[in-house]
Amino acid sequence: MTRHETDNLSHAARLAGNVPALLLQAEKIAHTVMRGVHGRRRVGQGETFWQFRDYQPGDSSRDIDWRQTAKREDAFVRQLEWEASQTVWLYRDGTESMHYRSAQKLPYKKDYAEVLLLALAMLVLDGGEQVGLLGTDIAPQAHAGAVERLYRHLPMQQEMAEYGRPVASKSQMILISDFMMPVEKVTGFIAPMASKHVHGILLQVCDPAEEELPFTGRMRFHDMEDDAAAPLNIPQVEAVREAYREKFRAHRAALAKAAAAVGWQFFAVRTDEKPEAALTRLYHLMSVKG
Repeated sequence: MTRHETDNLSHAARLAGNVPALLLQAEKIAHTVMRGVHGRRRVGQGETFWQFRDYQPGDSSRDIDWRQTAKREDAFVRQLEWEASQTVWLYRDGTESMHYRSAQKLPYKKDYAEVLLLALAMLVLDGGEQVGLLGTDIAPQAHAGAVERLYRHLPMQQEMAEYGRPVASKSQMILISDFMMPVEKVTGFIAPMASKHVHGILLQVCDPAEEELPFTGRMRFHDMEDDAAAPLNIPQVEAVREAYREKFRAHRAALAKAAAAVGWQFFAVRTDEKPEAALTRLYHLMSVKG
């Protein structure tokens, strides 16, 4: 879907008055980011020159650019831009813990994640690539109207699992979640993906209160994932704040380590941060292997 087609689609839908607010917000964010980024460029099979780089052990002698090498003392390899259409698989956590915000002025984590997912889909489609929705039976999309179709299928995404359409090898995957789960569960999912050469990014979305625990006095905490679990009563939150923050940082560090162990990348955002900044960083990271 080209940028012109996206503009025409959104204009027609807006006249009809049937565009969901999240979709409009995602479109606005995507268009803001589009003005500041270029299409993703990756080395691979193609005909368009990308760059020269130093010859490294293991490179084929057929890739050496002898004209460039003759001008300098070292051997140089000529790299071409990757031109084949790639599928980017997207996932946003739909579990209960994502239905949280600590203040009315903040978005729910789930809404923030969905806006990022939809805006990223627009960027990927604008670049001529395909978008797949992890855990659904919808085929990878690459045409006008794809973003609205993805939006309609988002409720099918509940847990981080490869239901529905299988993920093809050598594709890319973006997982957006608060990752309020054991690190072993995350590793158990991404390791098999990495074994079939799927490159990915873990994007952790958190509410500021989850990172800082700013509450004071007596508090009662409920497990949003388990209604049967007894609530946790803390007489003085201030007394446990530093210990909580330390555990939170340790969990985040463990997630980053688990991602790096399989060649993936990790970064975190808070729902009080502008989504445009998060999307720009995410889009740039997609062009860099871990």
